[in-house]
Amino acid sequence: MSILKQYKPASPYTAGGRPAWLPVLGIVLLAHLVILLGWACRRPQRPEQTQEPAPDDGETVAVATNAVPERTMPERFPRNTYMPNIREGEASGSIHMPTFSPGRDLIYIDDPRAWWESDHDGDYDDECGRSIHKHLEAPLRRVIEAVAARGATLKVQDAYRPTGIHNKRSLHREGRAVDLTCDGLELEELAKICWVAGFDWVYHECPKGGGDHIHASVRR
Repeated sequence: MSILKQYKPASPYTAGGRPAWLPVLGIVLLAHLVILLGWACRRPQRPEQTQEPAPDDGETVAVATNAVPERTMPERFPRNTYMPNIREGEASGSIHMPTFSPGRDLIYIDDPRAWWESDHDGDYDDECGRSIHKHLEAPLRRVIEAVAARGATLKVQDAYRPTGIHNKRSLHREGRAVDLTCDGLELEELAKICWVAGFDWVYHECPKGGGDHIHASVRR
């Protein structure tokens, strides 16, 4: 009898009849699954910031909101012309009454240097010339300041009017439009001032029946 044990190759199957490599494959697949789940559930990365975050006191926000657009004073602003040379709906956007909230979007403005028609109209209509959309405040205040600096008086003829004389798509219904005239200054000069002040659309409006004025509006 040989003193060497007879060599017997290892069986590729376990005692239960399954391939011996099957548990190893299961462990490998489980590890890959855990890695994939980790990538899928990771927290999304914050996009790179293009500017420094605003300080907590809000000064940067105020400056950005009230910053005067870089516009040059046009040489002329003739009757029945508007700037920019596109329709108001393209420049200032259309109204959307379902998302308009007077309590949220309107503010009350007062400046003794301006004349407000609604103060002299009585109570026969729903006009409120001192109620304007909050985005209209900054350019309107600039116009009041510029007109007063020229020794003239700005006259606010119409601003927020939810119903009445304007058509159903008028931006006056959201307080985003204002009609202006002036004592002591030509309307053409007033139109130029309104454009430089930052309104999104300025119209030197001269209806056939009279009542020439400057119509100016802003985006929401």
